[in-house]
Parts: sequence; C-alpha cells; structure tokens
Amino acid sequence: MLSGPWKQRLIRYANSGTDLKLPVRNSLGLSRTILGRKIIQRVNMNPSYSFQNKIKGEVRYDEIMAKYTSMRIGGPADVFVLPANLKDLQIILKHRGNCPVWTIGEGTNLLVRDRGIRGIVISLKNCFKSIKRPVFYKTSDGKERAILQVDGGVKLSYLAKYAARYGLKGIEALVGVPGSVGGAIVMNAGAEGTEIGQVIHSVKRISLSGEIETFNKNEMTFSYRKTTFPSASGIIIESEIDLEKGDVADIHHAIDKHLLRRSSTQPLTLPNSGSIFKNPEGISAGHLIESAGLKGHRIGGAGISIKHANFIVNKGDASAEDVIQLIEHIQTVVEKKTGTKLEQEIVVIG
Repeated sequence: MLSGPWKQRLIRYANSGTDLKLPVRNSLGLSRTILGRKIIQRVNMNPSYSFQNKIKGEVRYDEIMAKYTSMRIGGPADVFVLPANLKDLQIILKHRGNCPVWTIGEGTNLLVRDRGIRGIVISLKNCFKSIKRPVFYKTSDGKERAILQVDGGVKLSYLAKYAARYGLKGIEALVGVPGSVGGAIVMNAGAEGTEIGQVIHSVKRISLSGEIETFNKNEMTFSYRKTTFPSASGIIIESEIDLEKGDVADIHHAIDKHLLRRSSTQPLTLPNSGSIFKNPEGISAGHLIESAGLKGHRIGGAGISIKHANFIVNKGDASAEDVIQLIEHIQTVVEKKTGTKLEQEIVVIG
C-alpha cells in the first residue's frame, strides 16, 4: 500500500502532468482516476509567478484546499501562498499580473469546489496575528472605553477572550463565531444580536494593486452579513475596535454562557462551515429547514445536522457537489412548503 506522501505525489501528477513545482497542464480537459479519485485536468493559464523568489513566505502548487477549510472539502488551488508579512503580500499583489486572487483566513463560511481554484490563493494563517494592548480613553459623559488594534488574521474567538482580560465588553457574543477578524468584518459576522460592525472604529486594507488604504467607520456601510466599502476589493490587514469598559467577572460569565450555548446547539464535532443560510427577517433559517422536515437529510457524504438544521456537516467523504446539491434541495423544499426562499450565506468559490 502506498504511503500518504506518495499518494499526494500521484494525485499531483494526475492533475498537472508533472511532479515539477511549476504547473504544466494540458488543455484536453480529460479525467484520470488515481487511487480511486477522479482527477480532471485543467487548462493552464500560463501565469508568471515572478514573486515566488522575492518573498519570505511559502509558495505551493496544486495544493489541496480541503486542508484549509473548516468543511474539509475542496480541490487543488493552482497557486497557494503563505505570506510571511505585509511586504510579502504587497509583492504578491503587485506581481500577480492578471491572475485572479482569493484570500482565506480560517477557511470558515467557505466551500471550495471539487475542481479547485484557478489562480492564486493567499492564506493569512501564518501572518497578521497580533493584537496591541488597548488604549483607554474617557467619553464626554465620563464613560471609560478603549481602542483595540487587531490584525486581520486573528481568530475572532481569541479577540473576544483577549478583550475580556482587560474588562472590555461588547463582543462577548462573538466568542463562538468561527473565523478570522478580517473575514468577520467582510461578512459583518454576528451572533445573538451582536455584529462586528457595531464596534468597528476603522479598517485598514491592502488593495489588489498592493496599496494601503484606511477607512473610518462612517465610510463603510454595515448590513446583515455584509460590509460595503467605498472602493473595490481588498484584503483586510488590520482594524481598530472601540469597546466599553465593564466588569471582568460579568464579561467572563457571558463568554462562558455563549460557549456553552454553542456547544449544546451546534455540531462542533463534525466538519462544517457554520450557518449555510441567512436568517429571513423575523425567523431563523434553521427553524424553517426543520419545519420542512429536512433535519438529518443527506446527499452523498453531506448531511443536515440533527443538532442545528442550518448547518451542513461533512460525514467523512462529502464532496463540494454533495453540499451544493443539498443546499439547492433545501432551498427548493423550504420555498415549496413555506413560501420563503432562503438566501445562501456560505461562500462558494472555484
């Protein structure tokens, strides 16, 4: 039996036609079956990755994205980059040519298709992880508040716990929300009536041309599960959040309560991507799915959680296509039975 590394090399070979670092693919669009896995060859975009020898970070080719998503699903990315710092990120963006760019943090709220991703995937898992000590100030009415400067790659759960150390309240409910601060800001992530947009003071991004830009809160528009910026796409590298001083014991008690609620109501023991659908106004998506009799329904290796109907879990061998078909089935059945068309929250790329 072949070892794990040899299996990966064979899969890479089937996908690229070579075991070299630079991808050389034919354009036939044919498929091969290697070790029971169907690999579809892709048309080479022939991009120039001149940045690979100019950065301190790591560049990988045909990297399987299932390793980097909370759903544990996803085909290969043409180029997968782990920048070491801001300078790396600027070099990558300024030397990418016309190649499309995707950015991921913790890989939550994300589904990568089975054929993978064409272009460059930038992972912030190894950088932008710092939080600076809070800077306290008093408001005109005498209340004590603080500004926390946090990098975009920091886990949202860690940020909530860090703030609690200094007795800063306002984001306790977000302690159970998976993902990074950058992703949370883009999606205006929220839980139990709290949204990240409520505490944002400013956001610093790097544009896709490599330029740094900073936006104050009044320059952004925060809506349900979406933040609108005044300019085109960019990558969030830093933000400032404004929090109120509170009682440390009360804040820790609230965090414990939120974590207990999450563990008792969400399928944390199985790979998932968080909520699949946005909640329609006045009712939860999970309630609609459950009332439609879909709890536990399964397509292939993807199933609707019996613990929370707005979660799709990977039973162990789910494909992205399984998940997509299940999403479409849920939307069809719920609309037929309730008249409500569920809007997708999970982001599908590839």
